[in-house]
Amino acid sequence: MWTCPKCKHKFYNKNQSHSCGSYTVDNFLKGKTEKAIDLFNCFLAEYRKIGDFELHPVKTRVALLTKMRFCAINKLGKDFMDVHFVFTKPYNDNSCFLRIDNLEDRFFIHHLKVYDKADINSEVKKYMKLAYDIGNRKHIEDKKKKI
Repeated sequence: MWTCPKCKHKFYNKNQSHSCGSYTVDNFLKGKTEKAIDLFNCFLAEYRKIGDFELHPVKTRVALLTKMRFCAINKLGKDFMDVHFVFTKPYNDNSCFLRIDNLEDRFFIHHLKVYDKADINSEVKKYMKLAYDIGNRKHIEDKKKKI
């Protein structure tokens, strides 16, 4: 892990580009509705059942980090939360993702919107676990085992 000497955020790659600055979760939550903050806290509580992670707040979002960033809470609206997961392949056959962005066939960013705690259902929890494994670089370990 590399730590930026200016902002002290941790990265898997040395000199990784980022929005260097002093950002906090409190700043991200400032001015948000009680419902949005409740969704945020509920989502993080569900993720903590999967495993340990760090929060990495930046200017526009709060990322979840283990060895690498695997998820981000991009926006808290009045009554919703925009989230994305990082995967190494697209998961097109599902009912939860609104959009999938392809980053040079290396990573696939899966976007979803959460309106209610019940939206964090068994299908979403399955993808939360898969993203967590990506954050722990399990996909790299699996490739090494195949070689």
